[in-house]
Amino acid sequence: MRKLKTHYTGVEVMEYYQISERTLRYRLATLKKKYKGQPSLLSKQNNVWRIHNSIIEHFEPKRKRLD
Repeated sequence: MRKLKTHYTGVEVMEYYQISERTLRYRLATLKKKYKGQPSLLSKQNNVWRIHNSIIEHFEPKRKRLD
């Protein structure tokens, strides 16, 4: 049985949702304001973002691809 991760890095979120770094930065800018007083959900340590798995759905692409 595999244990689920509690925190993801920015690179892992980009790979999981197939979004660009620019999109990640824009979403982080809005989420920083929303979760300002909650470092357990969204924090930056040693120049690496730590994103809690409960808020990871905010990084889902807004438009569906036509592939």
